[in-house]
Amino acid sequence: MRKNRIYVAPSANRKDGYSNRYFPIIKKELSAYFDVLEADNKPCLAQGLALLRNSLKADVFLLSFVETVAFQKLAFAQYLLAMLALRIMRLRGKEIIFIFHNPKPHKGENWMSKSLTGAQLMISKAVISHSAEAAALAREIVAAKGGDPGKVSYVCHPVVVPEHSLEHPVHKEDNVLIWGNILPYKGVLEFVSSTAVRDAGLDVRIVGKCKDPELASRIKSAISEPSATRFVFENRVAGFDELADLVSASRRVVFPYLPGSVSSSGVLIDTVAMGGDPVGPAVGAFLDLAEEGVCSVYQSETEMVSLLKEDGNISPEARAKFIESHSWPAFAAMINDLSLA
Repeated sequence: MRKNRIYVAPSANRKDGYSNRYFPIIKKELSAYFDVLEADNKPCLAQGLALLRNSLKADVFLLSFVETVAFQKLAFAQYLLAMLALRIMRLRGKEIIFIFHNPKPHKGENWMSKSLTGAQLMISKAVISHSAEAAALAREIVAAKGGDPGKVSYVCHPVVVPEHSLEHPVHKEDNVLIWGNILPYKGVLEFVSSTAVRDAGLDVRIVGKCKDPELASRIKSAISEPSATRFVFENRVAGFDELADLVSASRRVVFPYLPGSVSSSGVLIDTVAMGGDPVGPAVGAFLDLAEEGVCSVYQSETEMVSLLKEDGNISPEARAKFIESHSWPAFAAMINDLSLA
């Protein structure tokens, strides 16, 4: 019996392939149930064109970040291609599952991104969000448009099971870590510029690549000013083994994300899996993970600094339960079940 063909959007980018390992992992796991289109992750010329091409081929569509074509080259042309692709999927009567990652794209919103998001919310058979907060927002939008809000579900971001053992805690250094790609919405510049942080007397290590020269320069300028807190900024890509060592050895891993565009965070999930003790704003997935006992959240700079001065309090039992409960194979099996329902 032939497997159903599934297309996972977005396609690989022609410059970077996949900068987020979310998509290579889910494609690999879905191959147990589907014939995965573009399984070789060959880069595409344009996301709108790739979506249109695959709209004629697949039986099931797992859509993510389609709305971001509104900020890519030839945005209006790509918008038209994406809207045509969505129409073709509907006319062909195929199953569409939309992963609503963030309330709005990291680059902001415009009429094209809003239009694409609204279209996906309405035509999808099922909508998944990796934070309860974003799921609630999706339900509101769907209900307001006359759709069925019951098709929206919160599903925790899947966890990559760490290769190193978490049974024997490593020695915790007396430092705070920020890691991952340095982007404006992650609030690193605001963090190192904060008077409360600078007066706290912390040791902060920042390890991540910043591709924006102006942002990198402003961060370097801020940390060069005299401060009670000591900052080290390593503007580079670190290997995953090195990051696992850094995360597990740091007293705290902080996520000073700015409000508005962030719902879930793969870096947050990886931090928990690698033995870290994350601290983040009381929004989105940070709040969800706090309820599972694997993240600390703050609502003010004062509260954030207080948490960063404390040792983490994640129990080994809570961490192990979290990792076991949110596996990638289980997520792929759920996608398969949704496509068959």
